[in-house]
Amino acid sequence: MDPFEVRVRFTQFLGNLNASVTSAQKTAQYAIKYRDMDEDLHNCIIEQLERQGNSMNNRANIMYFLEALCDMAEREKHHDYIRMIQRDIMRIVDAVAPDDGSGAANVKVVRKVLLSLQSKSFLLPLTVSEIDEI
Repeated sequence: MDPFEVRVRFTQFLGNLNASVTSAQKTAQYAIKYRDMDEDLHNCIIEQLERQGNSMNNRANIMYFLEALCDMAEREKHHDYIRMIQRDIMRIVDAVAPDDGSGAANVKVVRKVLLSLQSKSFLLPLTVSEIDEI
């Protein structure tokens, strides 16, 4: 599959995420399968989160997916995804739960996922507490 096709299909996976664990795991498996394109696929995640017209529900599902991706990346010893999520966590949180009030329903989701990522040592406690203060 060429890189453009991989990006398109991954974007479709992200857009079709639902609240099921299976959906998140299937999308994470795809990202791990194409780990050689990790930077591109990470950019797809950011683009999907920041895309106008993307529902808050889909953004929440992507937030849950990020935990599944970190778990799978850790198991597969591909830490680049984890590093990119750590690097962009503020941007991710801002997209999932914007402070303009439009993402108020996602605040609990964000907290839950951040605390879970912290408990698995994917995020530092200081990072989580700084985000929580915002």
